[in-house]
Amino acid sequence: MAKNDNKKVPGALIAIVAVIIAVAVFVPTVYMPYKNKKPIMDSEHQEAVDTIQMYEDSIRNQAAIEKNIAQLEAEWEQYQKDYFVDANSSLADLQKAIEDYNFHYTNFERGGETEDESGKISFTGSPLYYVTIDLEGYATREDLLDFLNFVEKESVGCYYVKEFSAITVTTDTDVLNDVAVKEGDLDVSMEIYLYYYNQKIQIDPSLLETDTDSAEA
Repeated sequence: MAKNDNKKVPGALIAIVAVIIAVAVFVPTVYMPYKNKKPIMDSEHQEAVDTIQMYEDSIRNQAAIEKNIAQLEAEWEQYQKDYFVDANSSLADLQKAIEDYNFHYTNFERGGETEDESGKISFTGSPLYYVTIDLEGYATREDLLDFLNFVEKESVGCYYVKEFSAITVTTDTDVLNDVAVKEGDLDVSMEIYLYYYNQKIQIDPSLLETDTDSAEA
């Protein structure tokens, strides 16, 4: 009677078959779809990177813009403080000049706020106003000239010397808080108009379009 021998399949062969099957499954189900989608995925990835970069740049730009806005606001506030004067702030400027140029005043009187007869208005709709200042006192000729030059060219406010008179002092005397007035000094009297746009009052913007006599501040 013949003897049947059970032959075992070699393990290496099984492993090879398993690998072939795995490859056969992997290639069409994983590798090929990945290979086909990779350009799209790369493009989407780059788009995401570009978007992130754009947001980061926007954040940096926003920070820079906010910094610039804050700086411009500070400069604008200082500009308004220095140049957009009213009856009070400008008079303070004039009073300081009186002290700086040794104008020893005996009278400093400010009149009420009056709207100018010209009817001019600024581009923001503020009407032109003025106040009168009656100023009397003593000064040397040099100090008086310096003071008048300041009033005309260097002051914050817009001044107009309406009336002016100066009489030469002929004798020495003490007339102002123990300040000596010497012979040759000038006894000065002047009326000054301070012009400014009254920002507390606003004209209807529609009137500005038809007002051919309006002026910019």
